[in-house]
Amino acid sequence: MNPTAIDLGPLRRALAMLEEAITFWRAQPDAAPLKPHLRSAVIQSFEYSYELSVRSLRRVLVERAESAERIADLSFNDLLRAGADAGLPIDLIRWRAWREMRNATSHAYDEKTAQSVAGEAGAFAEDARALRVALEAAIER
Repeated sequence: MNPTAIDLGPLRRALAMLEEAITFWRAQPDAAPLKPHLRSAVIQSFEYSYELSVRSLRRVLVERAESAERIADLSFNDLLRAGADAGLPIDLIRWRAWREMRNATSHAYDEKTAQSVAGEAGAFAEDARALRVALEAAIER
């Protein structure tokens, strides 16, 4: 398969939506009626962007690997290591934290968790944007 066939457009758009949701959420005063709804938008955008980031990482590594099956079967931690070994900007500790944060959104939704996830979404967006840029560069090679 031709590596240039990988389309990172959905990831690019998802990250743009996440960043926009964060901007709108942060711009609202704490007592504004829209604030909790915008926080929900941030969380949902984070979840979607996280999933697309990990899938895009796996897809690019599969396309570039000598053994695509080996990459396709890697655990999450091994996938991160493979990405870091390939020179991609992956901080293993931070990406494990993003995974834990993603898991928290799907298992227990409470006020404290929601506030924490939304508050950290901006830092995630920076890491995901750096990964996207590196994946685009890897595809062009």
